[in-house]
Amino acid sequence: MAMTSILLDAHDCTDDSADEREAVRRDLLGVLFGHTPTIVAGNVAVASTAAAVLVSTEGHSAVWVWLAVVCLLVALRALYVRWMQPQLAVLAGHQLDRTERIYTAIAALTGLAWGVLPWLGYEGRDPFMDFFSVAMLVGMAGGAVTATTALPRALNLYLMCALVPFIVKSWLIGGVINIAGGLTIVFYLAVLISFGRNAHATMRNALLLTRQNARLADTLRRERDAVQTAMRAKNLFMAGVTHDLRQPVHAVGLHMRYLRSLRDDEVNHATVNEACAGVDEAVRAMSSQLSRLIELSRLEAGEARVLRRALPLAEVLASCTAQFGPLARDKGIELVIRSGRAVVDSDPMMLRSILDNLVSNAVRYTDHGRVLIAARPRGDDVELQVWDTGPGIAEDLIPQIFIPYRRFDDRQTRHDEGQGLGLALARKQAELLGHPLTVRSRVGHGSVFALRVPKV
Repeated sequence: MAMTSILLDAHDCTDDSADEREAVRRDLLGVLFGHTPTIVAGNVAVASTAAAVLVSTEGHSAVWVWLAVVCLLVALRALYVRWMQPQLAVLAGHQLDRTERIYTAIAALTGLAWGVLPWLGYEGRDPFMDFFSVAMLVGMAGGAVTATTALPRALNLYLMCALVPFIVKSWLIGGVINIAGGLTIVFYLAVLISFGRNAHATMRNALLLTRQNARLADTLRRERDAVQTAMRAKNLFMAGVTHDLRQPVHAVGLHMRYLRSLRDDEVNHATVNEACAGVDEAVRAMSSQLSRLIELSRLEAGEARVLRRALPLAEVLASCTAQFGPLARDKGIELVIRSGRAVVDSDPMMLRSILDNLVSNAVRYTDHGRVLIAARPRGDDVELQVWDTGPGIAEDLIPQIFIPYRRFDDRQTRHDEGQGLGLALARKQAELLGHPLTVRSRVGHGSVFALRVPKV
């Protein structure tokens, strides 16, 4: 079953769920944001160089305006990334979409600013200036593929805005060389977009695989811990079985030896009854132990069947009164039943078994005061509560009381028939029925176990 669980979890890891897609998108934005310092430095350095060359050769005063616009846009990008980076881990849904749209818009405007460069320096007359303009433009477009591949929409818009103006300008200038240069840039644009798409797919798949591997490793760790816990529980379980069955078997042996040791003149009805009473008690203890073991094993193996039907709570609680009332009276405590007239949807045998185990523990560990069994309406459910005024359970021990053979009372001062299986069996049955079982307790004041059962 553990291996099946691992395989199922591994299969789930391959599902590109909505949550996982959003997580990968956040990872991609993280990669994109990480490139921001390089993007800013590259844009400022190349734009400053281009502006200096254009002013020294052509004397365009508009170049300084262009440089200021480029620097303003990259500064805006840097500030936006700095603002959004701390929020990246919690972005989802519309917030994630909005972040991508704003970054895409800034990238597109930056690309458009670079697209203006050919209109300042490319005239088709000066080979040096023409080459310089094309080189700056091609270099910035190529560099954007590496820096912006994490967000294809931003990359594509940047490339279109940066390169299409040059294509238009070369077409307007005319001439074989200029038109050929424009066509070359068209092919270059197509290649960059294709390369960016492939690089994005590779990056996305790598991030997705990393997340899937992390989930699978976490699943394997949980399964390993579950197996180790199960092995420890099994060892404890077997130790408890050995200990608790040895006692009644040993008692039967002692009584049998006692009977065999009697002389003919010592054998009488009273003597035999006294010895048989001890044997009966030991056999009852073994029978109860084995019944609970068998039922718990069936639940663990998934062989227990649930047969639900409409069940009046008064019937169930009446059987509790009949079974545990005499024991409560013998201990000098009060057993109070408040059943009401609710009819619930449950399996009668399992529900009785759960209540029997809860009430049995409550009566066993309560030495004074009372045990209250109450059915309280809770919307469409009924909450069956078992209150006691026993010693209570420490808060740190509550999660462990449902583990088989975990007992926290002092066995040297309590010589009873408990084996630590009752609450484990009750929890398994409650889980199978879908009835939430909770417990609250205060040391020195008592405990309350509550079982939620749907009404009919």
